[in-house]
Amino acid sequence: MNKLTDVGIRAVLAKPRNGRVELPDGAVPGLTLRIGKTRGATWSLMIRVFGEGGITDRGHGLMGPKRRLTLGSYPQVSLHAARAKANAYIDQARRGESPVEALERVATGRLTVEGLAEKFLTDYVHLKQLRAAARYEMAIRAHIIGGIGRVVADMLTRDQVRSLMKEVMVQVPSTREGKTRRRGGIEAARSVVAVLRKMINWGIRERLLKRADNPVSGMEDNLPKKRKKERVLSLDEAQVVWHAAGTLGYPFGPLYRLILLTGCRPGEWARCRQSYIDLKQSLLVIPAQAYKSDHVHVVPLVPVAVQILEHTLANYAGRQGDFVFSGTDGLAPVSGWSKGHSRMMQAVTAVSGERGLVPWTPHDLRRTVATRIAEQLGVGGEQLIKRVLGHADGSVTAIYNRYGYVKEMREVLERWAEDLIGAEFDAASLWRESDAYVIVEPTEAA
Repeated sequence: MNKLTDVGIRAVLAKPRNGRVELPDGAVPGLTLRIGKTRGATWSLMIRVFGEGGITDRGHGLMGPKRRLTLGSYPQVSLHAARAKANAYIDQARRGESPVEALERVATGRLTVEGLAEKFLTDYVHLKQLRAAARYEMAIRAHIIGGIGRVVADMLTRDQVRSLMKEVMVQVPSTREGKTRRRGGIEAARSVVAVLRKMINWGIRERLLKRADNPVSGMEDNLPKKRKKERVLSLDEAQVVWHAAGTLGYPFGPLYRLILLTGCRPGEWARCRQSYIDLKQSLLVIPAQAYKSDHVHVVPLVPVAVQILEHTLANYAGRQGDFVFSGTDGLAPVSGWSKGHSRMMQAVTAVSGERGLVPWTPHDLRRTVATRIAEQLGVGGEQLIKRVLGHADGSVTAIYNRYGYVKEMREVLERWAEDLIGAEFDAASLWRESDAYVIVEPTEAA
């Protein structure tokens, strides 16, 4: 079989024809130029996909039935371009991937970034029950869909991703009524890049996309380097925070105090359920599905923490839901940390009498607890600090060592509580001070 040439094709096209003429190409098996009686010429490719014919008794894949692909019209699709397309589809079919199905999927409606995002949320984020589902959905709905939602996912370019990233980096006021929080910024851009990169990788892995490259890969390198937070409160500052928390009221008063007494993350106490608390054993037990490192985290509760929780559960336990700290009768965890922390900083100023204090965040209290415990333990105490903070340890020793160090954790936390509150602090004084953050009716307050 002779190879087709442009000269030969033009010669056939110039002659009158009584019917359709097919010119097979000797260079690529299955590639044919089909020339109609009155219309132009069209490239056609016959292929068989490996594995579509089933599997032999020995486990070998069989070639499937012949299927025809149309590659475009001549001369719009040149001889050279037709051969290149045909070879690419033949290689794909030999790998067991059907180019026919891929083309049919594109022809019936190209998958946009918005379409991919909805599939990603439904079939990955929510199906896998990711704890970060809210962060994924926020990045997708607030930024990704609004910025590049209409772009065909297979056609998304690196420049489009870069433009989206620059747009998200600019902080703008929220458009939601009643909200003063600003949207966007460097951390929001960092989150959008991470979510978009994972979403594209998932689409490629699930064969929803034809592309093999991810235009988001390495894009986070163009963002400013993430600053390591190092704010640690001194013992005096921590004591001021403890006393200031006693003036805040439920829920943030006890929340700040429990963070100081346990070193837990603010979100862990904010999402704490009544079922996590064992007052008889003086333990907070956070299940693996609710913990950041996907393992059960056991936190010893010092006597002061137990009494704070007893007081909170006796007076504020939700009746409709299980959350300990809630503004919806236990149905949902407490929110409004920004306003709560603003009140805390005002209370700190009132207690200390000082203005212009170095800013700190609720998470800095956790870092403060870890630092003060490290000062107690000295060199060699890193393992116990990890246990207190609940950091995951994937070493072989950690896998085989199931001892929880609860006794040792309790001892160091009790020593820290004594430093924080004072040795003379007893239950009676706790309740007098705790009354400061109990919400009471105006008539009783008077």
